[in-house]
Amino acid sequence: MMFKKQHLIIALLLGFAFSALAQEVELNPSHPDTYVVQKGDTLWDISAVFLKSPWLWPEIWHANPQIENPHLIYPGDQINLVYLNGKPALTVNRSHPTVKLSPQVRAVDNNSAVETIPLKDIEPFLRKLRILNKEDIDLAPYVVAAEEDRNVSATSDLIYIRNLKNARQGDRLAIVRPTVIYREIPTDYPWETSDTHAIESVEWQKSSDYTTSAVLSRFWKKYIDRTYWENVKVLGYEVADTGVAEVVRVGTDDITTVQVIEATTEVKKGDLILPIDQFNFDPYFQPKAAEVNDENIRIVALNNALFGSGRRQIVAISNGSSQGVSVGDVFSVHSPERVIRDEVMHPKNDLKTLLKPSKAKVTLPMEYAGHIMVFKTFDNISYAIITDGNRPVKMYDYVKLP
Repeated sequence: MMFKKQHLIIALLLGFAFSALAQEVELNPSHPDTYVVQKGDTLWDISAVFLKSPWLWPEIWHANPQIENPHLIYPGDQINLVYLNGKPALTVNRSHPTVKLSPQVRAVDNNSAVETIPLKDIEPFLRKLRILNKEDIDLAPYVVAAEEDRNVSATSDLIYIRNLKNARQGDRLAIVRPTVIYREIPTDYPWETSDTHAIESVEWQKSSDYTTSAVLSRFWKKYIDRTYWENVKVLGYEVADTGVAEVVRVGTDDITTVQVIEATTEVKKGDLILPIDQFNFDPYFQPKAAEVNDENIRIVALNNALFGSGRRQIVAISNGSSQGVSVGDVFSVHSPERVIRDEVMHPKNDLKTLLKPSKAKVTLPMEYAGHIMVFKTFDNISYAIITDGNRPVKMYDYVKLP
């Protein structure tokens, strides 16, 4: 999907605010004294030219009140490193005219202010991925059948929806596909109370609560393995938008007929029907150091990667707005500690550790992998882009303060 050639700017939201817990600013050792902004630059890229920690940009940005939109940066602007009262500051010289914005929404073309991060890299995730809760899932209408009893449907095909309420002919709706459930699970022995949790993601689909497997599962969780499952916390149900449908006939027997008018993949029985998610995103949001310091925030999903993700790829983390995570938060990512056997002093035939193998074990420390910046949050899950790093970001890596 091509990104629109125009963005909306809300001028009142474009100011940078100083962090209450300001970190010490360190300049990039190879920083220039001036830099001319190029088309295609992002705010993060420009920040990295001058700063070792690009998320501290607001700490040294000195807005010039004599120019229009002093908190925005445009291609052709010259960024200057100066010192005010002995402290480094960045200012801008603007030799080209800009359009004055009043406190309302104005359209600015694609050749205008630089974005914080490249929207083309995150737009599919802004538009197509959502996190639902259990109530959303239980109430969601779903595809129950397709015309001519097809197993899969495509653009222009008719499909039949059950439990769609208050629909009118001509209404357009999103078709979404269940992907995974994110949840915290106890790490101790299942029949003990657990104080520590791991994160897992498992595939799911909408189904009856009264199938044989569902009933047996509930019995097991309630009477056999109750303590374990009482300590499991569902973080959210992920769904991916796969198409758009239009209502063509509102039936009487709880069945609504819709036509697929757009599909990025085949439509199947069990796909859900939701309102179309309105695309509402400010591309000029403020990067800032995260303040949520949970010891167990993990990477729970990688996009299009089996073993690790790198710069400008997308990840999901196991905290969201309910825990205080917000758009613009920057975190560092670290690989977990590893427990290994010291095979130098305790090889496998070492009799000293035969009965106490734990004495041969040593723990290797966490290692820094990269930085991520959050661009979309839900209650307990957030999506972030990898902004930099020196090793691949992997599943279940730890997410820490930067």
